[in-house]
Amino acid sequence: MIEQGGGQPVHTRNEVLATASLVTGIISVACCGLVTGVPAIVMGVIARNRIARSSAALRGGGMAIAGTILGIAGSAIWTFIVVAGVAVYSLGGHSAAPGSAIPCDLLEHTTVHYHLAVQIIEDGSQVPIPTDIGRPGACYYWLHMHAGSPGIIHVEAPDTRVFTLGDFFDVWAASKKQPIRLDSRHVGAITLNSKQALVVFVDGVRSNQDPRAMSLVEHRVIQLEITPPTIDPPPAFQFPSGF
Repeated sequence: MIEQGGGQPVHTRNEVLATASLVTGIISVACCGLVTGVPAIVMGVIARNRIARSSAALRGGGMAIAGTILGIAGSAIWTFIVVAGVAVYSLGGHSAAPGSAIPCDLLEHTTVHYHLAVQIIEDGSQVPIPTDIGRPGACYYWLHMHAGSPGIIHVEAPDTRVFTLGDFFDVWAASKKQPIRLDSRHVGAITLNSKQALVVFVDGVRSNQDPRAMSLVEHRVIQLEITPPTIDPPPAFQFPSGF
């Protein structure tokens, strides 16, 4: 390049930091966010300052500007993605239920899968149990229900550990974020009055066992009657085909 006025030629070259800013800015947008976005911004600013003071000996101002912009964009985009992902994960209920510590995940390692039934009967009529228990949105608890099979608990877990009805009610409370309980005075969201009592049937036979401690066994039918009246035996439960 010839200086104005016929002086000695000025040898120009690209500012190295301008090139580096552009490359790291592209990487920031593609995958790395702040990790390469911040260096892209810093190098872009330094490169532009050096170019401005170089009396036209340095080139690459456009690359420095592009690298700075890409660094800002990549940092913002990936920060938003990470924050949104954490928020969705948290709202999805991935924390374990407090009492039973039943995890909520994507069931990638399921080796055990079986079904049993639970019913709540009050005033002689069956009380609907929400069919989205254990499915808060972004994950599945190892104990959950589905809309296509009301009253049926799906047990899907990576091992053969023993689950209890108390575990299921804890999952119910955690996934629905409601005060759900199971004891002599509470069944789910129902609080028994002074004239009522809880009577438990297992496979149609009256049981005196603590309902929270009852094991979840394949094809077992657990019926929780809020009496009076006492329906003994309670209505038979028929598993649908395929269960």
